[in-house]
Amino acid sequence: MTSQQRVAISGSLLALGLVLIAWIGSLLWSAIDEGAVPSDSAFHAIPPPSAVEEISTQCGSGGCWREMMVDVEPRQTAQSLAAEMGLTSESCEPLNLWTLRETCTGISSDRGELKIYLRYSSPIS
Repeated sequence: MTSQQRVAISGSLLALGLVLIAWIGSLLWSAIDEGAVPSDSAFHAIPPPSAVEEISTQCGSGGCWREMMVDVEPRQTAQSLAAEMGLTSESCEPLNLWTLRETCTGISSDRGELKIYLRYSSPIS
């Protein structure tokens, strides 16, 4: 084996080791960061004429989540708007292999108000 081959193998092993350390660090951070919530950009677009009223972060015993209050216009109902957006039940995006978390989206409605939430779900918790 030439010295160039040894340097190439050593460099490859070093790079692989650094990626592995970064991935383990990301997993550990994801496991201890109970207050983590998806960003606002992960919310579905609201079809007009309804509009976003307020976005807030809520926390409870199961962790934290982002919640969007939607101002539902009279032409629509909370249920018809949710159906139009494809949010009739909670759905989760594919697992993020870097953090081992899924971003889940769901709805709740009471008194005609529509609330859309985003939360992280982890299969290892």
